[in-house]
Amino acid sequence: MLEPAPLPKERLEALTDGIFAVSMTILVLDLKLPTLPVGGEDVWRAMLSAIPAVDDYVISFVLLCVFWIGHLRLMRRIKSIDGYFMWLNLAFLLFTTFVPALTAFANHNPGHPRPSILYGADLCAILVCQILTWRHSLRGLANETVTDPRAVWKNVRRHYVTAIGVVVLGITLAVIEIHMGMNQGMASYTYLLLIVAGVMRPAHATQVRKAF
Repeated sequence: MLEPAPLPKERLEALTDGIFAVSMTILVLDLKLPTLPVGGEDVWRAMLSAIPAVDDYVISFVLLCVFWIGHLRLMRRIKSIDGYFMWLNLAFLLFTTFVPALTAFANHNPGHPRPSILYGADLCAILVCQILTWRHSLRGLANETVTDPRAVWKNVRRHYVTAIGVVVLGITLAVIEIHMGMNQGMASYTYLLLIVAGVMRPAHATQVRKAF
């Protein structure tokens, strides 16, 4: 019989990096800049009309960067992976690949807040997958850089609950816009607060030894 063999952590990291690279590239492929009018008339108006699409692209790109950095920090804290961690990571990647499609959905329906609800729901799913991988990792997969797994988990949980709260706020704003007949698109900008929520650095040096 075959003995259980440890799963290669490096292969999962390579897969994750590749999927993030593809998702970030696909984002810009849907970015359509306007054709400038002949003679230079209304050039600025044509360029300003592209701002909503550029905004959505930048927001999605920055959020993918946030999630990738969060995953990078997590992988630096674990010594190995198991089957449960692998499937959680694959679920995380699944929801990540929806970001370009949902960004394009928002671009093709300007002024409609409903795409922001689906976008927010996908962000929530990504955050849930990340917090579950942290929870599982700190229960037995952490390496020597983690000195107090319980304290780290409390800190991680606080940051990710805050991040999920930010997304829920964005979804709520989109629902309010629908009921009030508004089309300001404030939900998309609210999602940028995920950076302030501290998703990129969910563990303090007091519980984690310096590894960067």
